[in-house]
Amino acid sequence: EIDKVAKKVDREKHRMDAFVRFKLTKDDIYFASIEPDFNVLPLNADHFKKRYADQKWLIYDLKRKYGIYYNLQNVAIVELEISSNTNNTSNASTYFTLDEINFQQLWGIYFKNSNIPSRKNMRLHIKHIPKRYWKYLPEKKF
Repeated sequence: EIDKVAKKVDREKHRMDAFVRFKLTKDDIYFASIEPDFNVLPLNADHFKKRYADQKWLIYDLKRKYGIYYNLQNVAIVELEISSNTNNTSNASTYFTLDEINFQQLWGIYFKNSNIPSRKNMRLHIKHIPKRYWKYLPEKKF
């Protein structure tokens, strides 16, 4: 039983490594919100610190109401009250730069236009990217 739970936690950690999408805030911090099934955020800290070492970032767990923040030197656990509305496109201009909003739109257009309808395999797609992650992926908003 413990092995099964450990595998689920490990799988969720790897999905967070793959499915976290940052957006540049008006404060020049790259922000991402997540809602993993398990409390994996501390397990992801090293991955993101190495991958985005030259950028300030904050990954926030909406379910558990805390995040990890990297200030170009250290990763710290931070407790904040952040609304899930940050992923809502209607109020994006409140939090994010205009360039970021435009980039998100361009990315969605690119993704939509590079899709080949005849090669669509939704069952396989959902197997690799479960639907519960789609609301955090800008390419799924178009």
